[in-house]
Amino acid sequence: MKWTLAGLLAALVIDMHAPPPVDACGVKLTVKSRAPRKAVARSSNPSEVLLLGRPPRRLERDLAAAGHRVEVAPNAAAAKRKTYAVIIADADKQGEAKQNFSDSVVMVRSSDPSTDMRSVENQVARRPTAVATGGTVILAKTERQPLRAGGGLEKREPTAAKPAPAVDPVPPPTPPPTPPPARVETKEPRTETKVDPPKAEKPTPEPKPKAIAKAGVKDEVFFSLGKAETDSTNKLTKVAKWLADNSNVSVVIEGHADPSGSAEGNMALGQQRAEWVKEQLVAAGVDASRLEVVSFGDTKLRYGRHDGRNRRAAIVIKP
Repeated sequence: MKWTLAGLLAALVIDMHAPPPVDACGVKLTVKSRAPRKAVARSSNPSEVLLLGRPPRRLERDLAAAGHRVEVAPNAAAAKRKTYAVIIADADKQGEAKQNFSDSVVMVRSSDPSTDMRSVENQVARRPTAVATGGTVILAKTERQPLRAGGGLEKREPTAAKPAPAVDPVPPPTPPPTPPPARVETKEPRTETKVDPPKAEKPTPEPKPKAIAKAGVKDEVFFSLGKAETDSTNKLTKVAKWLADNSNVSVVIEGHADPSGSAEGNMALGQQRAEWVKEQLVAAGVDASRLEVVSFGDTKLRYGRHDGRNRRAAIVIKP
């Protein structure tokens, strides 16, 4: 079959105008993959962590990936241990956690697992682990040369027994001399003088401690909207002086917030306000063991719902 020049040109034009091939069903599919998550850093101080309530699955996975021994329990009665290094509790489980685990650090779970991870690492004092470097070996004792059997030792000749010293004969006992006749002496009656026993000294009474105020609110510190710090520290100075004068009194620092914002956010903000007041009192010389921190968020409003004085931290004396 012979191709003419016109036929070849016609076939070339038809091939150039042919429609391009399409994907299956005429639809082009594009699959987008999720960006890989950042790996969780390994903790330098793995500890026992209890998640109390209904924590997100991601928080449990991240804590386990960091090396912590994580346990999840719906309530305190279902926990397997008697004490934990850190307890992350839901807002409604905080009081239950503090009552059943007084020796553990109790934190209120926030809505961000990354924030909770950083809080746990701060509580267990995360520190980078250093690689151990080799040291110089020091010889404690000098080596001893082994001695051969029978060699190096001087032979000792047996020593002749010394003769026993001569003992003089014992002379016969001398009879005792005859005692002179006993004299009868007339003794004059003695007059005994009675001496009264010394009177016991009365103990000096110890000075009475200063009067202690009745249990109740000692003072309050107010904060601005959304703030966990304040420049007004005059009240804290007075409270620190009062605690120094009454060294046998312990207090509870309550963190509160107004109803604006979410319940979880208000609970976390109340915790931050109470922790800040505790830091100020410790810096003023108050022993941290006398200070207990608790957050009530917006659950205990002392003033009206629209009153800014609800953004406060109350210092309450323990009964």
